[in-house]
Amino acid sequence: MNTFQTIVLGIFGFFILAGLAVLATTKGRGGESQTTLVLWGAANASVIRELEESAFPRNLRLAYREISPELLDTELVEALASRRGPDIVLLPLELLLRHQDKLLLIPYANYSERQFKDTFIQAGDLFLTKEGIAALPFSLDPLLMFVNRDSFDEAGIASPPRFWDEFLLLAGRLTRREESGAIARSAVSLGEYRNISHAKELLAALFLQSGNALVSRDEAGAARAALSVSAAQSVLDFYTEFANPTKPLYAWNRSLPLSRAAFLSSRLAVYFGFGSELQELRKTNPNLNFDAASLPRPRGAEVGVTYGKLTGVALLGSTAHPSAALQAAHLLTGAEAAALVAKRLGLPPARRELLQAKPTDAFGGILFDSALRARGFLDPHPRRSDELLQTMVESVTSGKRRSSDALSRAESELRALLR
Repeated sequence: MNTFQTIVLGIFGFFILAGLAVLATTKGRGGESQTTLVLWGAANASVIRELEESAFPRNLRLAYREISPELLDTELVEALASRRGPDIVLLPLELLLRHQDKLLLIPYANYSERQFKDTFIQAGDLFLTKEGIAALPFSLDPLLMFVNRDSFDEAGIASPPRFWDEFLLLAGRLTRREESGAIARSAVSLGEYRNISHAKELLAALFLQSGNALVSRDEAGAARAALSVSAAQSVLDFYTEFANPTKPLYAWNRSLPLSRAAFLSSRLAVYFGFGSELQELRKTNPNLNFDAASLPRPRGAEVGVTYGKLTGVALLGSTAHPSAALQAAHLLTGAEAAALVAKRLGLPPARRELLQAKPTDAFGGILFDSALRARGFLDPHPRRSDELLQTMVESVTSGKRRSSDALSRAESELRALLR
């Protein structure tokens, strides 16, 4: 960061602190004017309205626009290009690198790194930059393992797998084939990409479990490709073996329906999905007898890492109300707000102190444990990184490339995206 940027950041920090002091002073007088901030995000509008009514002072209001996750990136790019963007955005972690240069970072003088790490789950650390905090964690949706209880009972399997190597034995016991050899019921949706729900996030979790982040920050704070071919090859070999019809693990191919649909129709014993899908799975098929468990881990791993979809409250550099925007960010991510968001969305909170008391219901404890273990990665371009991972997997399953060659190509394309 050059001298000019340092001066600008210092000025922003001064005005933010001064603005907060003014807000606190005028609030006591009871006669201040109302500030309305424009907030964009994919969260349900009713949740934001409830947050505003319960946690915000009367002099600070939100004009919220709910935008679908698929359109948020495009809408944000177009709005900022025409200088009509919001003051605050509920920013998914996967969009951080694409929009970081448009954000107003929260200075560590205002919110220390120590305070941040003590307050929020570890997945939120990716919002920390050398210059300041890019966003305050708002919500987290962890990747879980859903299992068909009837399929497991029928096969005489008492409990879902805790370790990935258990699938080496379970695949043959849970997979059922027709006389023609076609798969009638699959043990697990691994091996392919295009018809596996959340294949990108599942692969990211497997790489992260092996200590192999796809993208990380270097000492200068810049994002760099961190896909180690040697460390990731065993992961990719394990993953793609489930799509190899010559292997005992064979359980999945491209002709099968999308894994979520297969699970809902009882044609899939193990489905990897997000915590937010729980209620929808129940609603779509009330007769489906399923349970949830933590994502399996490599045997010997001390921590069972999973993937988490993290959303943070980020301030836009174009806001005309930086102090009010910072106050709103704190209110939207405070303990009261975090508890309300978790309850309304059926997800674990992103704040550590709220994860101490685990729910007693069948799924709540799994969600809370998974929140503490959740991790993510700095995605340079969600759509294009999805495409390169699909190409990586399918080039192996089709026999076009060896896993080492496919990984080398993916790592090279990641570097190109980051440039």
